[in-house]
Amino acid sequence: MSRRARKSPLRHLVWILPLLVLDFFLFRWLALRQGGCEPLRPPAPESVAPAGPPPPPPPVWHQMTAPTPQTNLLAPDLPGVLQPTGSGRLESAKFGSTRVNSNGSAVFHEGVDIAATARDRKGHATDPVFAVADGRVAFVNSSSGNSSYGKYMVIEHPDPSLGVVEKRDGTSEPAAVYSLYAHLADVRFGIRPGHHVAAGSEIGTLGNTSNTRPPIPHSRSHLHWEIGLMLNARYEIKHREEKLKPDFGNYNGRNLFGIDPLDFFAARQRQPGLTMAAYLAALTPACEVVLRGKAPDFFRRYPALWHGPPRDGNPIHLALSESGMPLAGRNATAVEIALLGNQRQAVAKVNPDVLGRNGRGYVTRSGNQWKFTPAGRQWADHFFY
Repeated sequence: MSRRARKSPLRHLVWILPLLVLDFFLFRWLALRQGGCEPLRPPAPESVAPAGPPPPPPPVWHQMTAPTPQTNLLAPDLPGVLQPTGSGRLESAKFGSTRVNSNGSAVFHEGVDIAATARDRKGHATDPVFAVADGRVAFVNSSSGNSSYGKYMVIEHPDPSLGVVEKRDGTSEPAAVYSLYAHLADVRFGIRPGHHVAAGSEIGTLGNTSNTRPPIPHSRSHLHWEIGLMLNARYEIKHREEKLKPDFGNYNGRNLFGIDPLDFFAARQRQPGLTMAAYLAALTPACEVVLRGKAPDFFRRYPALWHGPPRDGNPIHLALSESGMPLAGRNATAVEIALLGNQRQAVAKVNPDVLGRNGRGYVTRSGNQWKFTPAGRQWADHFFY
């Protein structure tokens, strides 16, 4: 008699699985008809409020600090605040046409000279030098013998109040203001071009380095401090074409045209929200000139200082400070263009009280008229290069 084959329990799945599937769909159908269950829907996306424009960055000067421990910069005539030249005249430490050369004519001083407040036992100044605002180190000259500035540093400060610069790669960046610190005894270790520095961070030590003859004695150690704008970002090309030495590129002092840093510092104390654009707009021009030339690089980098319609290719009108810094530019009117005649430069107006002793010497009076000097024509060539 043969043994009956043993049946597998899995054989029941043949009829159980279809019943389960049928039961599932039957339940879903009944539930939907009775409204007892909503069909599955993808979750609704979370509502997100539309993003508004990002808050504007704080003005670069909102934390402006003094460049040295000197606490009396708002009272510069007090003894020991500024460091005069060997003449002993306090005025010689200030900004403007404050110095006199050997023939008695005025010489322009681009910055202010801040005296030392502390010395070591050998009489050497020990004051630290600070970055006056947030920025990027643009240039460092670490040699004391190749410049009248001695060891000096230039810091670039982004300032959107002067406009946004469109770059050739399609990106943009804020316009830049520059601060310069000269006659340093040393530059802090590790500080190099490209490094970010915060307002109040220590960047060097006040000193007396320079290549001037006679040299600056230790007793007159000081910080030469400037704040200004770059006249032409192509200056380094011009400088190299002319094979001028030493080569400091765009950060040569001849390419940085300044404002009175103490006046700006005091204005910021009185009005903490003051922007550089507003400060420049409030300055009275020393002179107004009409120039013929190609599109200047200056207004590409400081678009907020160009007023009115875009440049139309005709001559332009400039308002200049005592230092030769353009305060504003626009298309010249027909009357102003007529002043040029066949010339490339003409003086439209001079404010003698602001021009003062005319230390730059870019314009001069001839009879009843003002005209450009050779130095002024050289400045115009630099501006349009």
